[in-house]
Amino acid sequence: MKRASLWLVSMLIAASTLAVPGPTAAAYPAHVWSNSDAFKATCLGYNDTYPQQLYSLSVTQLANRGFGPISGALGAGFTRSALLNNVLSDWAVYVHSHGDNYWAASGYPNVDSGVLQDPGAGRCNSSSDIIRSSSIRSATQGSYYNIVIMSTCMLGSSSSTMPAAFQIDKTKQSNDPEFYLGYVYHTWDSSSLRFEEAFWSYINGGASRTLSGAYAYASGIGGYEPVGSEPFQANWWGNPYYDGAPQRPTAR
Repeated sequence: MKRASLWLVSMLIAASTLAVPGPTAAAYPAHVWSNSDAFKATCLGYNDTYPQQLYSLSVTQLANRGFGPISGALGAGFTRSALLNNVLSDWAVYVHSHGDNYWAASGYPNVDSGVLQDPGAGRCNSSSDIIRSSSIRSATQGSYYNIVIMSTCMLGSSSSTMPAAFQIDKTKQSNDPEFYLGYVYHTWDSSSLRFEEAFWSYINGGASRTLSGAYAYASGIGGYEPVGSEPFQANWWGNPYYDGAPQRPTAR
């Protein structure tokens, strides 16, 4: 696993530069990305404040779980190249944006899910902004991820290929410390914020709580806005007993 090799090299370098012997704090980098400019009045007719709230919430809560340093971008800094160039080092990844299950280059019935990068100030998203799961999977190089949250439409659906981009199987019985969360249908980001606030409040509420338990709690509080015939529905895959604290995996 390339990441493990990179981590070992960094630890050796750190140890060689210490003036006195002592433990080296482990780093569990995470990135939080939020598409903001496509949610402005230019594109929606009003300024949506939820991208900022979701970004701030995720930065705070991933830090609470023990991940860090936490980097990423809100707005124009969230680009395809920024995500792909940084994802290999991550242990947790959060994305808030538009998302969908797009047709793969090979066409129907193959799917290549994606999220849309921030288009830049004064611009709205187009198909040129898609960051496809196939590109993300190539960039991750088989690396391991603890928490992946795709706070977008559709990427929690059964046809999504995004979990596989992070080597997370679509099972709720994984033995690895991993958790993927997404939304099944088209979703108001006000509902995403309500869900994620409840999700994190549960996991922070006491020892021995799990992310799957946080999902059940947040799903059960209700009060979510539907989009037409598509009810609000989150979904997850991973380990039902994982508590969300960063853990280095055993070799795969």
